[in-house]
Amino acid sequence: MFFEEFKTLVPTHPQLNPLLWAEDDHLRPEVRQQLLRIAKDFYRYVDVEFPVLDIVITGSNCNYNYTKASDLDLHLITDYKELKCDREAEELFDSKRLLYEREYDIRIRNIPVTLYVEDRLNQRVSAGVYSVQSDQWLERPQHIQRSFDLAKIEKQISMWRKLIKRATTSQDLTTARKTLKLLRTYRKEGLKTPQGEFSTANLVYKALRNDTTLAQLSDLVDRLHSQDLSIRN
Repeated sequence: MFFEEFKTLVPTHPQLNPLLWAEDDHLRPEVRQQLLRIAKDFYRYVDVEFPVLDIVITGSNCNYNYTKASDLDLHLITDYKELKCDREAEELFDSKRLLYEREYDIRIRNIPVTLYVEDRLNQRVSAGVYSVQSDQWLERPQHIQRSFDLAKIEKQISMWRKLIKRATTSQDLTTARKTLKLLRTYRKEGLKTPQGEFSTANLVYKALRNDTTLAQLSDLVDRLHSQDLSIRN
């Protein structure tokens, strides 16, 4: 989803994306099998053992407001408490996700697949959630026409860009990590509101993600983390 899409109401279709969904509103069998293969491949790529409690898809392509720019959000659900690593679990998995996306261009009928590892206790709130693993809806979407405050979104994007620029300019690992965590918390709180995916916080987050602002901050955290563990000269 690109920022230009925020300027108009998100379209509501009479049916789910027919490229992915059968007439009974279940995933097409070939799509489901391929998503399971992708999830398995990403699990191996992460190279960290963790229990996969479920594999789900969310977002616009699990709803009636998909567009040509919508990707397919594929989530591996786990329990962060079961992980033992030298970094925050969310930070680790996000870094692996970005690396995976840069290395591979995976699509289902030309729809980009975006992968996540998500904590079961802090799952994303979405109008539509479908378990690929059990082949059933966890949250069924509804036909609702949404609107949003473009001026407020623009203001928030500007504010976050300034905060992120300040963090990148500081070249301080603690500052960069705190800013990244603050942004993620901001988005999660927005997803918990009645507006959900159409909350200002979530749309701001998507805009920052799609214009590479978020990627720059994540890259900085990775680089500074590497430096922190290294001896130079």
